[in-house]
This record gives sequence, C-alpha cells and structure tokens, in this order.
Amino acid sequence: MPLLRVEDVHKNFGKQQVLKGVSLDINKGETKVIIGPSGGGKSTLLRCINLLIVPDSGHIFLDNEEVTGRHVNISHIRSEIGFVFQHYNLFMHLTALDNVKLGIVKVQKINEKEAEIRALKALKDVGITDDIVKHYPAQLSGGQQQRVGIARAIAMEPKIILLDEPTSALDPELIGEVLKVMEDLAESGATMLAVTHEMGFAQKAADEIIFLANGIVTEKGPPQELLFNPKQERTRKFLASLNELNSQLGRSGEE
Repeated sequence: MPLLRVEDVHKNFGKQQVLKGVSLDINKGETKVIIGPSGGGKSTLLRCINLLIVPDSGHIFLDNEEVTGRHVNISHIRSEIGFVFQHYNLFMHLTALDNVKLGIVKVQKINEKEAEIRALKALKDVGITDDIVKHYPAQLSGGQQQRVGIARAIAMEPKIILLDEPTSALDPELIGEVLKVMEDLAESGATMLAVTHEMGFAQKAADEIIFLANGIVTEKGPPQELLFNPKQERTRKFLASLNELNSQLGRSGEE
C-alpha cells in the first residue's frame, strides 16, 4: 500500500474549480515533485492533504488511515504530516529552538527536556549551528528561517513532509542552502511531496515529477522522461517558459 494515497480529490472556491479530480500516490521513502503553472491547484492540493483546506469530495489516505474520514482526529493527522510553508510561518516572538520545540511539546505532549534534545538535533540536521539556535527569526536570514521551518517539520518525526514552494520567497543566493537540506532529506529516506520549480532539485532527488495544470494531473513520470521528453504539449510549453526564465536569470536548470 502507498504511504499516501489521494483519490479523485475535488475542491471549489465559490464557482472556481481549483481541483478537478486529482489522484496520486507516494510510497514510503519516495520523493515526488509537483510542478505546473500558477493557479493550477498545487498549493491547494497540499493543504487538502493535511486538512488546512477540506476537500469537497474524494478521499485521502495516510498509512491506510482515511484523512478525509468523517470522524478523523485532525490534530493527530497533522502531527503525522510535516508541512513547510513558502513564507516560513515562524513565530516571531520565539527563538529558533522554541519554534521547533513548540509542536513537540504542545501536540505530541513530550516533556521539555526530550523535546529540546529532538529540536536541537533537527536544527543541527538542517545546518543551524548552536550559536544561533537562541536567535529570533528577525535575526536570521531568509534561508536560515526556512531551514528552521524544515527543522520544525522533521522534529515531529512525521510520516511524510509536504513542502510548498519552500525556496520561492528566498533571495537567489540563499536558495542553494535550502535545496541542499531538501536533497539530504531525500537521500536519508524521508518521504516528501514538494511543490517546487527548482528543476535541478527535481532532477536530482525526485522519484517522479507530477505536472498539475488547471486542477488536473495531465502528465507524470521519472525526471529524465518528463523533463527532457514530455508527452503533452502543455508540459512542453511550461518547461520551455521555465527554461527561458532561468536563462534570463542566469540560472541553469541543472544547478
């Protein structure tokens, strides 16, 4: 059984159909990347998976437990799904360490001492050194803040980590440090579903790339196949536009 199974998920906002029957699955230890144009439903899909947004119809299963079940414990489900936001979503009045500890203590009811040990290990794993764990978010760079956000997710020891365009709010020189953390997580066997347009990461780390446009999965496949020999014209146009943008920015898709 896949660790995560999404079946025919629909979501409307008013009269706007954002998801029109999305299905996908991911096995334990896999990394899958979702790409596609803005407004195609990528972020909405991630938010449906951990019930930040409730789907209108369809089914989502995590480790054979139905996330969309009528009597599901939402807090329990969210404790098993790590979520890394585009804009960090750190508490500005808490230190990096306390941001990471908070969920362990409040959600998982772990004592302060054990929570601190787990939080410090997670921060170390993402390259946050001991001299800055007591710094507040305003004292950290954007890349450091996002790495704290990743540490917060992995410290909960989730079954899967969802990443919603984790580098899109960063200055170009800070993107690499976050991508390195993501690549390390993939190599360590973490299960990840990432929305990103960082094609270098997708090519290196993804087991499968999923193209989502207009609320529909129109194509999916291994990175070498989808990136260099896409079958659908919509996918080809999107990748051509992305390559042109990277060229204008002086970036290579392989970096």
